[in-house]
Amino acid sequence: KLCKVYPTLFTEDFAESNFMATSADPDKPFKTYVDMTKGILQMHERYIDAASKDAKDAEPLVEFCKTLDLPRYKAMIQKLEKDLGPTLFDHDFGLDVLKAAADSAGADA
Repeated sequence: KLCKVYPTLFTEDFAESNFMATSADPDKPFKTYVDMTKGILQMHERYIDAASKDAKDAEPLVEFCKTLDLPRYKAMIQKLEKDLGPTLFDHDFGLDVLKAAADSAGADA
C-alpha cells in the first residue's frame, strides 16, 4: 500500500493566509485549485485499485470532483464564503453541501 488519499477542498483563505497568490488575474487562485483537484483525481486513478473498496467508497466524491470546472469551482467557493464567511478552515463539508454550492453557479446567472 503506497499511501492513504483523503479528499481535500482547495481554497485560498485571503482572510488568514500569509502566502496568497499574486496575479493580475483575479481567477488565478480558482484556476490553480481546479488544477490541483484534477491532479488529485489523476493520482487517485493511478494509485487506487478501481475494484477496491476504497475506490467504491470514494466514487461519489470522485464523480463530483470530475464535474468541477472553473465556473463550478468558483461558484462553490463563493457560495461557501457567502454562507460561512471568508475563513473556510475548520468546516466539515459534506458532499451534499459541496454539490449544492457548486450547483449555485447557474442559480446566480
